[in-house]
Amino acid sequence: MSPGQETFLMRWLDKSAASPGGLPSRADFPHREFASILPNAVVYSIARSPLDFECRLIGTEVRSFSHADYTGSFVSSLDGKGRGSKLWQQLAHVVLAREPLYDRLPYMGPIASLRDVSVLLCPLSKSGQTVDQIFQVTQFVHRKSLAFTG
Repeated sequence: MSPGQETFLMRWLDKSAASPGGLPSRADFPHREFASILPNAVVYSIARSPLDFECRLIGTEVRSFSHADYTGSFVSSLDGKGRGSKLWQQLAHVVLAREPLYDRLPYMGPIASLRDVSVLLCPLSKSGQTVDQIFQVTQFVHRKSLAFTG
């Protein structure tokens, strides 16, 4: 895990333990305290009937690697990200399990310098019980460059 992911998870665990329903709210994570991770953040709102995930906030670092700003888009409308995709499975798991999920995947895309992408997905709730948002902290892991000396 990246330092930003670890910091966010520790705060989530503390706030979760203090929440009567077991889930912290978005208000427990003020922007000013987490400004350093916001470029790597994605916040999803949960839609139900049918289940879907709206991209409410997408950090600048995430946007630069995705080559688009999907703010306001539903995951089901994004090519390769709808039902059955790895992202969809991760998000649905967090909603159903009501617990954080950490995953690290090999990067499969056009940016040769990237090796892996890791995500920490944490459920949030206004009521403390029903997941209505997911806060994602993303880490892009670059390949080590080899320096040759003559």
